[in-house]
Amino acid sequence: MQWTILAASALAALWMAVHAFIGGRECAAPLAQDRQLPDVVRETTLFCWHLVTGYLGLMALFLFLGARGSVEMALAGTVMAAVTAGIGIVMPPLRRAGYGLLPQGWLFVPVAALGSWGLWGV
Repeated sequence: MQWTILAASALAALWMAVHAFIGGRECAAPLAQDRQLPDVVRETTLFCWHLVTGYLGLMALFLFLGARGSVEMALAGTVMAAVTAGIGIVMPPLRRAGYGLLPQGWLFVPVAALGSWGLWGV
């Protein structure tokens, strides 16, 4: 068992749970009830929110499989975490939103770092 990749998997699973439960309550539920948005905007955004939930679950699964010996799965999960971190770190300044409003990208830096550390030791 590769412990650093397992730690990356556990952290990714935690972020998926935060996304699903806290994000569901704070973001998805109010969005679903917003009747001022056009239906296509509201429903497309909710669809994307659910896609992200699945994406985060796959990231955690790929890293878990990587911890059990699949270098390809570890690489896939680590790349997913790095891309998520990169987009999440670049987007707030571009949108002039700030990290206080959108800190999520920073959550995936340790996931990518742990995955990379584990891959480096393989």
